[in-house]
Amino acid sequence: MTWMKNIEEQENKDRYVASECLKWLMRKGTDLKINPTEITDYVDLNCSIINTKGKKVPFNVEIKERFKDKEQLKKYPNAELKEAKLKRMKSETPEGTSLLYMVLLNREKCLVFNLSKLDFNKIEKKNWRIKRTQLNPNSDYVTVPTYFIPYSMADATMDCSNFFNQYELEIN
Repeated sequence: MTWMKNIEEQENKDRYVASECLKWLMRKGTDLKINPTEITDYVDLNCSIINTKGKKVPFNVEIKERFKDKEQLKKYPNAELKEAKLKRMKSETPEGTSLLYMVLLNREKCLVFNLSKLDFNKIEKKNWRIKRTQLNPNSDYVTVPTYFIPYSMADATMDCSNFFNQYELEIN
């Protein structure tokens, strides 16, 4: 299997789990619309919901799956978001549309951050050395300015392990 196929499978899984999380998190609203974007787009989902006041609320969602062992979690209790990625996400999010960042942590926890409400001047930013393309085994490494958003700043947190299990059952 090629690494491009791995990326496509990862995107499909993330979008499935994120959609199920959104259905649960947004259950008080009505008419939730979840539209996957193209894999090359700067956000993963274009969504809207009718809130409890009857107002249509549009929002975009970017999804990242992260794996951290206990030591890494203790040392880095943050949702990493590359500065350039944030700029691209904002460029694709129209005025009046909220921008959410969903982190699927260790196939157990879903953390949702409303980036539209965060003051990035107050969030730690430092250079992060990572693979240019995470799922490409031959990828080189790059150092990129990255925001480290504390998990404690999440607007919503929920267990998402069942949705990963459901996805595995559906594809097998």
